[in-house]
Amino acid sequence: MKPRFYGWVIITMLFISYSATTVSTNSLPFFFPELMKEFGWEHAKVVQPASFYFIYIAVFSPIVGFWLTRQSPKVVMTIGMIISLLCTLAFAMMQSYAQFHLIYFTFSMGITMCGLLSSMVIISNWFQKKRGLATGIFLVGSSAGNIIFPQVAAYLTPLYGWRVAAVGIAVLAGVMSFVPLLFIKNTPEEMGQLPDGEAVSENTNPIRHAAFDPRHSNLDLRDLFTTPVFYLLLFITAAFWFCGFGVLQNLRLYLTDYGFSIQQAANIAGLFSMFSILGKVSFGYLSDKFNKSNILLLATVGLIFGVLSLKLVSINTSFAYLYAVCYGVGYSGAFAMIQLTVAEMYKGQNFKKVLGIVNSFDSIGGFAGVALMGYLRTQDGHYSNAMNVLLGVCIGALVLAVLLRQLRRQQSAVQKT
Repeated sequence: MKPRFYGWVIITMLFISYSATTVSTNSLPFFFPELMKEFGWEHAKVVQPASFYFIYIAVFSPIVGFWLTRQSPKVVMTIGMIISLLCTLAFAMMQSYAQFHLIYFTFSMGITMCGLLSSMVIISNWFQKKRGLATGIFLVGSSAGNIIFPQVAAYLTPLYGWRVAAVGIAVLAGVMSFVPLLFIKNTPEEMGQLPDGEAVSENTNPIRHAAFDPRHSNLDLRDLFTTPVFYLLLFITAAFWFCGFGVLQNLRLYLTDYGFSIQQAANIAGLFSMFSILGKVSFGYLSDKFNKSNILLLATVGLIFGVLSLKLVSINTSFAYLYAVCYGVGYSGAFAMIQLTVAEMYKGQNFKKVLGIVNSFDSIGGFAGVALMGYLRTQDGHYSNAMNVLLGVCIGALVLAVLLRQLRRQQSAVQKT
């Protein structure tokens, strides 16, 4: 009797842990208004550590990517989870701006180790044919975290203060991070299986399967920077993170400007995350069935409509809910498609290093988005110009995605001839 494929257990456990390890991006910004009141910090100052956080990740991502070629992803994840848990507890006890910066710096190391990089390596080991669906389900973890933890913060903060709320988040995140580790396996080989649950015959050596074969790709890292497709991919992913994290790290502050309470802001974040779940799973599934470049374009259009909706909150606050729907689907879909495009284009042993480089540009874009939005809000006294910049970047990402599709079609035509 064929044993049940263990890969879906892996996805479930990675989903749970990812929902908790993203606490630094989906929960801490909800405390920013409280920090401003207690310490007297302005908008630009309170978001500055969060913006530099992405620069730190940009530095650490290639390092962790290289480390993953020499160390088990599970070991790297474990170390990162320990660091992240300690940082959340330290956040609850901080007393100065220097400590605030140090916490985000250390957090960046932890999340780089236990977040997307390590998990995508494990997923790529376990899945090939259904990698899109598997990745989409996994990425839903960050959306689930964005539903759970802001609600915890919104419930605990009015009752006990932001410090106790942060401790509560740390405890919950710790449980959700470490328990799944007991069930995660790095490769199907450890369970005597092959990717996607393919049958193992007597003559099959799992370690020689394509997923484990270092000869699976002839990619030379030096050739990466001579191809325009790679540069387009880097700029597109940086644009997505510029928009995505520029909004997410400033969302509570933006909504506060228009009179939204902490509970209303948490509800909008939760609605955003619910539609992020739809976007990640549906776009992941569609990427297994259709051309990934076309699906990437579709996601980018959703992103543009999301930014437009958020801009219209200044006219009618109900547009905040339309933002949550459009941006949730668009951003999550774009985020999933970038990971899948990289996994499809750059297979083999060097995939880990390439993913590290791509994630580095992700983080640079995230830094620019968070920092610029906070700066413009402080300078202008409102977010209007910041939203115009976001819209321009989204439209630019759409243009680059069209160019990427065209170049990939040309490459495919050349390969066929």
